[in-house]
Amino acid sequence: MARGGSRAITDALAARLVELGGTIETRSPVRSLRDLPPARTVLLDLTPRAAAAVCGTRLPAPVRRAYTRYRHGPAAYKIDLAVEGGIPWRAEVCRSAGTVHLGGTAEEVADAEKTVASGRMPRRPFVLVCQQYVADPARSVGDAHLVWAYAHVPHGYDDDATAAILDRIEQYAPKVRDHVIALTARSPADLEAYNPNYIGGDVLTGANSPAQTAFRPRLAPDPYATGIPGIYL
Repeated sequence: MARGGSRAITDALAARLVELGGTIETRSPVRSLRDLPPARTVLLDLTPRAAAAVCGTRLPAPVRRAYTRYRHGPAAYKIDLAVEGGIPWRAEVCRSAGTVHLGGTAEEVADAEKTVASGRMPRRPFVLVCQQYVADPARSVGDAHLVWAYAHVPHGYDDDATAAILDRIEQYAPKVRDHVIALTARSPADLEAYNPNYIGGDVLTGANSPAQTAFRPRLAPDPYATGIPGIYL
């Protein structure tokens, strides 16, 4: 766990870049390659669909077709919790774990993931729970501990999965709702609004089908070249 939160990692990387003479500019939306200063090499940390929009008509037609065919996968539905006394896990070992995966049996996991992939919400979703305060007590305020969790949900899921997530946690931590003193939720639409690369709430930015996992972002000798000299994904 990064002391102080994951932002501590970003801050360290940014500080190292500045030490090496680099500069970082924020709050400057790039909607076209014309928005960028001249450079020998440009790396677009974008989904293929977003890269196609930024590159515009300069993108070769075969590359554009590949980028627009790129498929996105299931979404995440995230909740942030303040939990008094921590989650009352039935299994003592879970109380000291930074991350707990709630999937049930192998058959249950497979069934939940298959249901999500088919575009339906499972009754018992796969849920990942993070309680980093066990390694970084500074994240807690008195006996109130910060915990976040997310469930795998269908791409673009537009319903409320909060109860399904809490039900799943409660299966392994009875009466957990009695310990929750504050809660916020982020739907797939909220995640996409936060980061437009999370299309449909897909925080992995791409479906993990066998072919796409092996050949993303497109089938080519140099798959990360856009076909525009010096411009890469």
